[in-house]
Amino acid sequence: MPDLPQAVVVSAVAGRMRLRLPAHRDDAAFFARLAQRALMLPGVTGAAGTPLTAGLLLRFRGDAETVLAAAAREGLFRAAQPVPDQGHAASAAQLAPLGAAAFGLLALLQAARGAVLPPAATLLWYAGSLLRGATQPTPEE
Repeated sequence: MPDLPQAVVVSAVAGRMRLRLPAHRDDAAFFARLAQRALMLPGVTGAAGTPLTAGLLLRFRGDAETVLAAAAREGLFRAAQPVPDQGHAASAAQLAPLGAAAFGLLALLQAARGAVLPPAATLLWYAGSLLRGATQPTPEE
């Protein structure tokens, strides 16, 4: 069997999967053919290719592994292991104390300049709001 394009699964939830095929970025003809052929896979109900981002969005019934196996069997692509994250972006709760400190320092600067109302008071209000928000649990915790 010829070498199949490598597709990296970047997100997968029940009934929906997004893949990247970076070797074919900007190849509109490739993604048009791929989407058309993907629609013929068992369980696939929708397919859309985006050449600009090298992405393929699949909607399907059943599980993702079955769709990926069928795609490899039909010669569309081979699923590759995703590249491990290089780190995570900081959450709002982690950045709130830093923002509050920045607002507090700006408030002190404004107060030192004699601009207590409204600039310094407003900045202190923003700092307090950030700190109050950081102590409240988020839905994902």
